[in-house]
Amino acid sequence: MFFSSNSLKYKKLLRVRTLCFAVVVLLLAGCGAESKNQTVEDFPIAYVKRPVPTEVDQDTNEIIPVDPDVREATDFNEGGDIYLRERASVSATERNITLCITDIDGDGIGTGDVRDLETSYDGTKLIFSLRLEDLSNGNDVPKWNLYEYDTEVGGCPTPVITDEFAAAKGDDVAPHYLPDGRIVFSSNASVTTRESLLNEGKSQFSPFDEDLREPAVVLHVMNADGTNIKQISFNQSHDLDASVLSNGEIVFSRWDGARNRSAIRLYTIHPDGTELKALYGLHDANVGTDGSPVQFLDPRELNDGRVLAMLKPFTGSAGGGMPVAINVRDYADIRQPTVPNLGVLAGPGQVLAINQDVRSDDSISPAGRYRSVYPLADGSNRALVSWSQCRLHPTDSEGLRIPDATPTLCPSTIPEGAVEAFPLYGIYVYDFTEDTQLPVVIPEENIIVDEPVVLAPRPRPTVLIDKAVGLELDQALAEDEFVGILHIRSVYDFDGNFNALGSSAGTLAEMADPTITDADQRPARYLRIVKATAIPDPRDDATEFDVGVAFGAGGRRGGMREIIGYATIEPDGSVMTKVPANVPLSIQVLDRDGRRIGGRHLNWIQVRAGETLECNGCHTHNVTAPALPVPHGYSDAPATINVGAPTGPYIFPGTKLEVDGGVVARMGETMAQARIRSSCTNASAVFLKTAAGCPELSPSPDPVFFDQWAQPGSEIPPVLDLRYASLDVLMAAGIPASAQCTPGAVADAKWDFTCRTIINYEDSIHPLWSLPRTDTATGLLDRTCTSCHSNQDAANAPMVPMAQLDLSDGLRGNDNDPDRFKSYQELFVQDRVQWQLVGGALTPVTEEVQARDPVTNELLFETMVDPVTGEVVQVIDPVTMMPIPIMITRNVPAEEAPSMRVNGAIASSRFFDRFNTPGDLHEGLLTPAELRLLYEWLDIGAQYFNNTFDAPPP
Repeated sequence: MFFSSNSLKYKKLLRVRTLCFAVVVLLLAGCGAESKNQTVEDFPIAYVKRPVPTEVDQDTNEIIPVDPDVREATDFNEGGDIYLRERASVSATERNITLCITDIDGDGIGTGDVRDLETSYDGTKLIFSLRLEDLSNGNDVPKWNLYEYDTEVGGCPTPVITDEFAAAKGDDVAPHYLPDGRIVFSSNASVTTRESLLNEGKSQFSPFDEDLREPAVVLHVMNADGTNIKQISFNQSHDLDASVLSNGEIVFSRWDGARNRSAIRLYTIHPDGTELKALYGLHDANVGTDGSPVQFLDPRELNDGRVLAMLKPFTGSAGGGMPVAINVRDYADIRQPTVPNLGVLAGPGQVLAINQDVRSDDSISPAGRYRSVYPLADGSNRALVSWSQCRLHPTDSEGLRIPDATPTLCPSTIPEGAVEAFPLYGIYVYDFTEDTQLPVVIPEENIIVDEPVVLAPRPRPTVLIDKAVGLELDQALAEDEFVGILHIRSVYDFDGNFNALGSSAGTLAEMADPTITDADQRPARYLRIVKATAIPDPRDDATEFDVGVAFGAGGRRGGMREIIGYATIEPDGSVMTKVPANVPLSIQVLDRDGRRIGGRHLNWIQVRAGETLECNGCHTHNVTAPALPVPHGYSDAPATINVGAPTGPYIFPGTKLEVDGGVVARMGETMAQARIRSSCTNASAVFLKTAAGCPELSPSPDPVFFDQWAQPGSEIPPVLDLRYASLDVLMAAGIPASAQCTPGAVADAKWDFTCRTIINYEDSIHPLWSLPRTDTATGLLDRTCTSCHSNQDAANAPMVPMAQLDLSDGLRGNDNDPDRFKSYQELFVQDRVQWQLVGGALTPVTEEVQARDPVTNELLFETMVDPVTGEVVQVIDPVTMMPIPIMITRNVPAEEAPSMRVNGAIASSRFFDRFNTPGDLHEGLLTPAELRLLYEWLDIGAQYFNNTFDAPPP
């Protein structure tokens, strides 16, 4: 990217003011800025000034402004500095307080950048992020570091993190003071994630976001002196803009970047990393101008408890957005009240905070652009805003833009075809009540003035004390095993309603009673726990990999996944299991064969070591408009349908008696809680105190099942044939589960927090196709997959693969992915060629078709120049008297869809049905363990690699 402001001469010119105060006041009058008796209080303010970043238009070679992208959390624009005024007044003198750091050359010109200004609760300190200019030509790019300025001391701002090694680990941005004096901030240092990578046997790195744009910045907390840095969030994309609500919770903007749900929503979390919850906007982001998609950014609580947020698109609005006030207490989305208010409130849950015609998209915004809004906490219902009037590019008589012409103000009626000029941002005091604003910092041409904050005392929120190991957090789980506990009350609970998942059970009570619904009739048997694979920089020499090859048919947005393990789902749908702490997790509900039921869980969950995370059940995201899904994962969740044992001691209906080894529940316990407690402790023991020594609580590397609830004589046999130990091909080639999982005989299987099952196609899936198989009846007929699905027979002579599906060895060698095995492409990509055997050689099946125009798609005919008129005319067939079509020969593509789909095992029925169809040639060819391996690989996304370090370089 080229920044035209890089020359010293240009930088100096940028700082020349081009608008006088009188002109600005006059212009504001048209926006209702004049208000009698309105005054501006005397309080210090700070703000950022930086040159407008520019680049060269590749089409016109013109220097144009760069439109910012909110997904670029560590973007650097040279020339940014922080200015301080002792009063919020146009006449007050401004001081550059960061020039002492950014003026590397000593010429009075700053060449660094600053961002994310925040103030202390007593109004005496300013904290922000600063980055210096790169003088290493990319060899040692400076990091964004946190600095603090004390107004009572003055001088030059000082680094918050004084340990140079700690400060150099990553980019630290978006700091905010916690009420107990600590600091919450976003960083890609990812200190805990780096430790987890070491535990997994990988090198340390900062994981990239799910778009592979840059390292993801997530929430960290540290002491006021920069020590004791702890990572508290584990998103796969950015967690930004943290601030503190009056109840002490941290509210922040989370970029949920998985697959087709890429959006930035509001979440809350406790300062110790527990109680992560969705707050607002999870289901409806199309609330911008004319229903356009927007992101919820920079949340700050208002005096009345609502949250002020900026609604902006990812990019395309010149940094401007719509300030909205959100009723987060009563609403989860704009048209969806929280559970206590369902049927009571109708919405909207948010209103435009600025009473002007402000746009959030790339259309011309008649009332100008608001870049940032900082609400004042003095009870005056006002805010400091970074705002620009609406401006247009001058055009000539033909409506064409005049290059380098000075922008003009927008008229009351925007002319058709007008082009909006880049905003001219200044600082103003906006009165929400009166809908007026007064200037504080006059805008300057080619300068962005942004992020105003006020250095004044404000109320200190409630202090939330960190949960303590040995008290709220189980000590053994935290210190010995580094795990937490996940407890789901019922997977049949969908937003407070019973969902039989296709079974005949009419109620949860019928589902939970083995005499009514036995184990084979229950739709949900296992819970699969899945972890996101951390993705390094694909362009760095130490971690590079071929992005086009590695992610497979699902693409990079599908990410890479590792399987943590499996847990048994009890008859009432409850499940309780250990899960590794401080990693991004998702869960999948499986049927008796180990296939995922429903869609993938696309929002990451996390637990702190020693924490027990309980959720009621599952959630429906897809609801027919105009209705929105019921809030899920919010503080006001629907009441559980599984209240547990109604009294205690209690025998669940239809289950075996205590004398037969049955489980006796305590009041309120789910079946999972009761079984785990009875299996791991005696009747008087406190469950969590001995959880670390409880093997029943650990997930299994394999899906295994024992019918422990059915009455004697009615149990189904144990299910043990899905274990990796049954996979002959993998016992030789290498089991995809790590050594920490120690799969094998059930009695020997164990699990710890580093257990990972990593499935790469080349290592774990492709060998299945060439595994020797014989006819089970005679033992003589070769039933190896590649005996039929290959382009060569046993004598290495060419042959047509059965069903045009070639699963033999070798790379694709053509198509769009020449570096993947051709068998992978054959399974997921529809063939553009069908093969036939002609003269002992494989040749494409072709057909003659009439050619079409590549632009208009119209059929083409032969033409000629008329010798008389000189016009181009169609050639007419003298026999048919019809135009002669232009014919071409093309390969005949396959008629059938690909055998497999990345959406999962159940979605890949075209491949699997034949193995279960009586009389089909494929019936029984794959063992239950082999099917399990294919199921789980497809369910997590059918990635070509699930470890970037196994993938080839670019």
